[in-house]
Amino acid sequence: MHPKPDSTRVRLLHATPKHFHPASYPASAHMNSASSLRLALLALALPAMSIAQDNTTQENTTPVIPDAPVLPWRADASFNYSRGDYGLADDTEVYVAATNLVYDTASWRFQAGVPFLYIKGPATVVGGGAGVGTRPPDSTESGLGDVTLSGTYKFGPLTPAEIETDFTAQVKFPTADEDKGLGTGKTDFYLQFDVRKTYGRFTPFATVGYRILGTSAAYPLEDGLFASLGVATPVTDKTTAGVSVSWREKIVSGGDDSVDAMVFAQQTLTTRWSALVYVLAGFTDASPDFGAGTGVSYKF
Repeated sequence: MHPKPDSTRVRLLHATPKHFHPASYPASAHMNSASSLRLALLALALPAMSIAQDNTTQENTTPVIPDAPVLPWRADASFNYSRGDYGLADDTEVYVAATNLVYDTASWRFQAGVPFLYIKGPATVVGGGAGVGTRPPDSTESGLGDVTLSGTYKFGPLTPAEIETDFTAQVKFPTADEDKGLGTGKTDFYLQFDVRKTYGRFTPFATVGYRILGTSAAYPLEDGLFASLGVATPVTDKTTAGVSVSWREKIVSGGDDSVDAMVFAQQTLTTRWSALVYVLAGFTDASPDFGAGTGVSYKF
């Protein structure tokens, strides 16, 4: 039997950072299922600039979003780590190995993500990334996380200012073992808008969304808003770097909102291969104190 969550123990796992995908920047990380599930936090989808840089040169490094990917399929693999006390006396460490399969067209993008979790410490995974202290401080658990499926519609430039806009709907299925503390056993839904606009060498990006969480007597979770804001820029003709700040409304009554900041870099290795690394820091008891991750992406 699961004890009722204590609002001081709520946490957000940034294990598949805030979710990066090719047509939007890391802002979408809130919808990822290992969270990061926030995702896989990076159940790694790469920033839009990774595609754009395939079409830039030393003389012109301004990102250009192509009409449609030449290689529509993409496979991602990532490894993510986070650590925090989440208001408890002891830290909880979370390791997430995630895989994504993406199909990308000019107007649509579809994605499936599968994370594998390893947790060490008293917190448990709740609400697609939140957690409560229900286990001994030295306990460990591992297993399949919650599988996610998402679909994105790309509106393209909607205003005279040519601001790129996407809308994404995601479902997180309860495939994780609730008894191990790897999930809640409930289905969650996420809706979000992503916008971005390039100004010379800099591309500001933003996300705003709403989550609808499955709830139960054991986990009386709350629906709520989430948002992100950041900027990315090409450092070389093959390297993109950026920063982002993310916020998520409290997941239980009386709990903290989640706030964190991320620094990331993405490297185009070949026309098919890309790599990404990130580091993040949290600022509330609902966020990890520290997180980091890396991943690779292959287009075919």
